[in-house]
Amino acid sequence: MSALTSRVLPRLSPVRCTLAAVLSGALVLSPLPALAADGPSFGVGGLMLAPAAEKAAAPAPAPAGNVVGLMRFGGDPDAASGMRSQVQTDLEAAGYVVKGVALDIDAAAAKVKCRGGGDECAGKVAEWLIKGGAKGGTTYNFLVYGTWSSDPAKPGTLVVYDVAQKKKVRELTPAGTVDDLILPLALPRELAAALKEYQTPPPPATEAELKVIAELDEPSKTPEELRAEADAIKKSQDAVDSGASESIDTSGVTVDLNKDFKQFCRTGPRKPRVNKDDPKDLRPACKLGPKFGYFQTRAWVALGLTGGALITSGIFYALGLAARGPYKDSVKALEDSGNTGLDPTTHAQYTQLASQVAADGNTMRRRLIGGDVALLTTVLLGAVLGIIIYQDRSDAKAFIRQEKSLKAISGLRPKNFRGGPMLGTTMQGVSFGFDF
Repeated sequence: MSALTSRVLPRLSPVRCTLAAVLSGALVLSPLPALAADGPSFGVGGLMLAPAAEKAAAPAPAPAGNVVGLMRFGGDPDAASGMRSQVQTDLEAAGYVVKGVALDIDAAAAKVKCRGGGDECAGKVAEWLIKGGAKGGTTYNFLVYGTWSSDPAKPGTLVVYDVAQKKKVRELTPAGTVDDLILPLALPRELAAALKEYQTPPPPATEAELKVIAELDEPSKTPEELRAEADAIKKSQDAVDSGASESIDTSGVTVDLNKDFKQFCRTGPRKPRVNKDDPKDLRPACKLGPKFGYFQTRAWVALGLTGGALITSGIFYALGLAARGPYKDSVKALEDSGNTGLDPTTHAQYTQLASQVAADGNTMRRRLIGGDVALLTTVLLGAVLGIIIYQDRSDAKAFIRQEKSLKAISGLRPKNFRGGPMLGTTMQGVSFGFDF
């Protein structure tokens, strides 16, 4: 310690010495956080100190196997050049080393004398480029080639080719348009992402991810929601169990088609059915009475056919009976003539009279057979008509019984009315029940 220092220190008070020590330590230790971030730390007297970084961190080099040969694109020169530039930008942003090739795939295939087209000649083109063709000599891991045009009639194609594996990695064939501003930006990113995923395939989905995917269509419900649905279902079941269908007995309702006719008959036409699922209007017509009022359309049709067949049979029988008189007269004329077929002198007259008898007999017989056929048809249609009438009256009886049961139910006053909300995944509403 110098003489000057020895003369100055005794003049300083203890407080001033302490303050000077604190300020000196603050000035020395102030850059330590920044230094600690640059390298390993070491301890001195309980304090962690870090040496200053000797140099700034250098950018990470591209990983091995990431050299991409970007060939010239065919198609429209302007559109192809813009797409190629964007592909290069996105590949470099993804960490690839992009080396431009001044030839497109077809020109390079012609150089190596390959006639199979770009896809079949990609392997030979890659070998030629690696050996030094087209001023190359670079070891390419992948080749990117294709065509691009803004004409929708000429869809572009971008291909990524694995040189070592000698196979396509990905082929993109979208249809470009003049006004599409998104596709030229999204397609190169998709190409770079496909190549990245090819080199480093994503891991399989975890159980948590699979669970999230499964819940996209049917999200998981909270315990409160499950409890609310269970309560709503129980309330609905209770309402059904205590409904009017189990507490009211309508088995004692009787129907008499003659006595109940006036109460349920209609004065106008039947209500038309909108579709086949709508119930039929089975009310009888008041103007036709209880005998014919319950007839449906099919019954009237069957009645008309039966009546027509009956009239036809009557007409044939009448014509057959009318032909019986001429037939008897012909027979009588033949018998009164006394001629026989064996006498040559009267043979011609006998033949004439006998022919008239046969003709009149055939006419009568045909008419009577027609009457028999028409009568048989009448019997069959009558049986069908009887079945239809029975069905129509049975349907009408069931309809009247249903209407009388509904009136009996509506005439009662409900009591102990209960109601509650209905909550479900596909239905919301209100349920209620009551006793009689």
